[in-house]
Amino acid sequence: MRSYSDMFRPNYDVGAAAMWLAGVGSLAATRPPFWEVPALASGVMVFCRAKLAADLYRFRLSLSGYRVEVKTLPDTLKESHAMYERGMLFLGNGYRWEQYHSEVATKIMRRSSSEIPGVPAWLPKGVVKRLTPQHWTPVKDTAVGVPWIHGIEPDDAPIGIPFDALEGHTLIAGTTRAGKTRLYELIITQLIYQKRTVFIIDPKGDKDLEKRCREECKRAGRKFLFFHPSRPSESIRLDPLANWTNIANIATRVGQLVNADDSFKSFAWKTLYTIMRGMVAAGQRPNIQSVKRYAQLGVETLLDTVIGIWMPKNHKGGHKWDEDVKSHMSQKDPREIVAKIALYKKLTIETGAKDEVIDSLIAMVEHSKEHYSKMIQVLEPILEMLGSDEVGKMLSPDPTDLDDERPIYDTRKIIEENCVCYIALDSLSDATIGSAIGSIILADLANVCGHIYNFEKGKKDVFLFVDEASEALNDQLIQILNKGGGAGMKCFIATQTKADFAARLGSEDKARQVLGNLNNVISLRLKDYETAQWIAESFGKTAFREVKESMNSGMGSVAHPTEFNASSGRSLDEKEAAFVSADLLTRLPPFNFFAFIGGSTLYKGRFPIIN
Repeated sequence: MRSYSDMFRPNYDVGAAAMWLAGVGSLAATRPPFWEVPALASGVMVFCRAKLAADLYRFRLSLSGYRVEVKTLPDTLKESHAMYERGMLFLGNGYRWEQYHSEVATKIMRRSSSEIPGVPAWLPKGVVKRLTPQHWTPVKDTAVGVPWIHGIEPDDAPIGIPFDALEGHTLIAGTTRAGKTRLYELIITQLIYQKRTVFIIDPKGDKDLEKRCREECKRAGRKFLFFHPSRPSESIRLDPLANWTNIANIATRVGQLVNADDSFKSFAWKTLYTIMRGMVAAGQRPNIQSVKRYAQLGVETLLDTVIGIWMPKNHKGGHKWDEDVKSHMSQKDPREIVAKIALYKKLTIETGAKDEVIDSLIAMVEHSKEHYSKMIQVLEPILEMLGSDEVGKMLSPDPTDLDDERPIYDTRKIIEENCVCYIALDSLSDATIGSAIGSIILADLANVCGHIYNFEKGKKDVFLFVDEASEALNDQLIQILNKGGGAGMKCFIATQTKADFAARLGSEDKARQVLGNLNNVISLRLKDYETAQWIAESFGKTAFREVKESMNSGMGSVAHPTEFNASSGRSLDEKEAAFVSADLLTRLPPFNFFAFIGGSTLYKGRFPIIN
């Protein structure tokens, strides 16, 4: 049978301890025969009762203040190393949240603050200091959240996430100023010193997080890479189309950024696919700037190059095939490319030799200019955003440009060189461009993950952090969450509300698909109650026990008014309750969290601030 203790009762143990102590004193004063035996027994009872009284006062002290801890970097790394040797990533200090804690939290929420007793004024300051938990600080009037949530358990200890559980990916949910960036700093700092490959995709570009990553990489002797559209001189050049297994893959990578009806979107994808196939056939490496140029100015020059490669192999004149072009010149359209198309069509009929790439390019050249211009207008804004000015140079690096000394990278190279890469999307300046950059980089990373998963034996230990994930969320990130664990990817996805995913993906079902792939949940303070309810439901249910007292009295006889009867009773009722209520998630102080690890273990924790 489980024990039940009311932590809000009067502290009867103080009086009981005093009485037992008085008994010891009385026995010592009178010294009856064999007085040592009852004195010893009374002394044991003094100790037991005093401990119960101290535990109750310590609990009440714990409820009445915050526990905030500022750690130096060496202390943090020492704590991290101890957890690392146990196969875990350090999250801070806390305790396992169990039925008892849920029960106490429910009782507190049913009381007003005046009904929660504190420690008595007569208690000596030295005793109060000894009873006060470590890192305890008084509550300020301007404080956010309530301190008692963590204070339910006066003693806490280092807690963490097993590295094996991280392959199931992690959701970090929290409103503004709840501490998401500080938590990222804590986790990323550990990974830097553990020599892990880290990608950070930060839509807003948090300067504190960037500075922390840059400085820790310098201290740890790690290579730090930085990408920021508004700070091109400090940035690397990053090619998001460098890695692909088939041309359709990179066409989809750009095409998925188009926001249009299916017919327009399909035409845009077909255009991209045709241009990229032509570039590969011509021996050119597809990049966003070159695709933009061909899409806007036409593919005649590209077709001319590809036909020039095909003709010597299929024309009876070999390399002298161009002499035959003049005989196919048309007075109606005397352009040389038109004559080459005519010669190509003639040869395909005569020899039966065809080329799908050339056929597609010819169809594009002969397509109605008016209709093409109308259909391609949904693609042009994306190509302009990603292929123009400094952004174009950063995403379409030219290795032959000797004037640009910025290093050129792609996601595979970053993984192979075991770097820490911080990608700021600058969404505050331009949310549309920032979102497009984030999506196309994630698409490249998804392709690399797929290649590792399908063709490479060893896993690459890669950590991906996406802050404000709705800004960069796309099908490729969902693919990383689905299959990335098999390739060694461990993702941390941060958001403020559940609705952000649905709004970004345009579907509640897709939002659930994303959330369903996140096996670990770290919840900081939430402002959106719907998100708090969803997370609270994922934590499960438990039992809430409550003592009920009843008392009845009545007349025993009408004839004798002095006669009466009475009865009293106590019962322990048990009813179902949330393991962690949504109300708790909306009241957490900064740097406090609930962590649900691997769908099995729930912790209440607080993470330190690295000084």
